Amino acid sequence: MELQKITTEALSQLTALGAQHSHVIGGETSFDELVYENDSFTLLRSVDEYSLSLTAIKNQKKGTYSLNQLESDEVEKACIKAIEIADAGKEDDAYGISSQGKEMKFEHGPQNADKEAMAELIKDFVARTAKKFPQIGLRTVTVKFNKGHTFFINSNKDRAEAKKGYYTFSCLFNAQEGETSSSMNYDGLDFVSFKQDLLSDEHFGKTFKDTIAHLKAKKLGLTFEGKAIFTPQCWQSFLSFILSHLSTGSLIGKTSRLQERIGEKVGSDLFHLESRPRDPLFANPNFLTADGIETENQLIFDKGVIKTYLVDIYGKNKLGLGKVSNFATRLYMPKGKTSLDKMIEGIDEGILIGRFSGGYPSTNGDFSGIAKNSFYIKDGKVHSALSETMISGNIFDLIEKMYATSSEVYKNGTCHIPYVATEGVTIS
Repeated sequence: MELQKITTEALSQLTALGAQHSHVIGGETSFDELVYENDSFTLLRSVDEYSLSLTAIKNQKKGTYSLNQLESDEVEKACIKAIEIADAGKEDDAYGISSQGKEMKFEHGPQNADKEAMAELIKDFVARTAKKFPQIGLRTVTVKFNKGHTFFINSNKDRAEAKKGYYTFSCLFNAQEGETSSSMNYDGLDFVSFKQDLLSDEHFGKTFKDTIAHLKAKKLGLTFEGKAIFTPQCWQSFLSFILSHLSTGSLIGKTSRLQERIGEKVGSDLFHLESRPRDPLFANPNFLTADGIETENQLIFDKGVIKTYLVDIYGKNKLGLGKVSNFATRLYMPKGKTSLDKMIEGIDEGILIGRFSGGYPSTNGDFSGIAKNSFYIKDGKVHSALSETMISGNIFDLIEKMYATSSEVYKNGTCHIPYVATEGVTIS
């Protein structure tokens, strides 16, 4: 498919229909997927998908429209619809498009699937898991090769083309012994090289061990406020809550707890967070924002101090900020100086939280939900696996009271995060 031709023609149509500013993003995505379940390969498929996203600004009114059929008559109808939406919208001087004055090209990773290597990876994973972790039941194991091609163009003559390829490995599993079974668990990673030890503790090894331990999970039967260690996977979800308070929507809506606090210290000295959207450390890079802005590495928190907001073009203009900065992808927290074992040894009574299941925190940061795949810590040791244990607290208190980060890190191709120890969590 001639993606560049389609996007260029769509841009011309938007201009002819009266748009003073516009941009078009064309996408072509294909994937080859291999699935293993119920002790056999059950699916091998190849899928191609297409998309076109149109943005038109007419008389400072904005219209957007998306479609996945790129025939010329469908594109023409979509352009008309985008203009109609703009005409019906409200005027806002903050609407705008990028003006970088350059053409950009990006390419990353393999461009063709190695299906033989995909199959061998699954076979090896299944065989080694059965030998090393016989209690683990592999429900679904999937390897997918993802190939993406994006073309961006706007009326300010910005152009960008990005091509990337990478693999995704994912697994749904639980533990079973006799009549006893654990709840389902899930994990995965993105990669470009098949030289992966998937059963190392960095990947599935520790998760499998923890899942097996939950065959003997029991209710706590206590209520107390104590220290908590968050696994990297769980901490990543809490980071998303925190970062939402730096985003365009919460800042404009004045619902952010971090409003007008750039340069202020809101967390402990250990709270250091970066966005590295194009770091080679990550198998699945992010080259462009939805506005077509070239991404860049940025410091979000340093020693607990807020260094930037995360705003798009609209947010930058509406809030009167200096630059676009919504690059909070591929999150990076440096490893700490304390091993996970030492972190556990330092806790008289607390919890190791593997996963959080609950509603979205309130605007003031309060949260409450169930700690899944978690463990009770007593007298510096992991005492028992927990079932149906409630936790509550405040996300901003968590970063303020953070006192240790682990020397072990979780690297799944899209993030680099250690275990995090903090206090002030109510466990019941």
